[in-house]
Amino acid sequence: MVKEAIKAVKEAEAKANDILQEANRVSRDIKREAEILAEEKYQQIIEEAEREAKSIKEKALAEGESIGRTLIERGREESEKLIELSHKNIDKAVNIIIERIVNTNGNS
Repeated sequence: MVKEAIKAVKEAEAKANDILQEANRVSRDIKREAEILAEEKYQQIIEEAEREAKSIKEKALAEGESIGRTLIERGREESEKLIELSHKNIDKAVNIIIERIVNTNGNS
């Protein structure tokens, strides 16, 4: 009877050892799968962030170009006004000089 009890204990220990080894294997497999899934999710998040960053950059560039075109056009308009003003002022100055010359020298 003692032999049978010892045999039963040894079988139980062997079975427990097998269960423990299987549990360790399953645990490693689950951990490996979790790491793979985590890496895939990480890559998805990175790709989405890169797409979003690219979209934001493209929108910012488009907005900057639009603002730049507006500023350039406004600058052109202002410079044309200044040029026109300069020509009017030059014409006024010439007329004033001519009047002074004519008035100073008499009735030429």
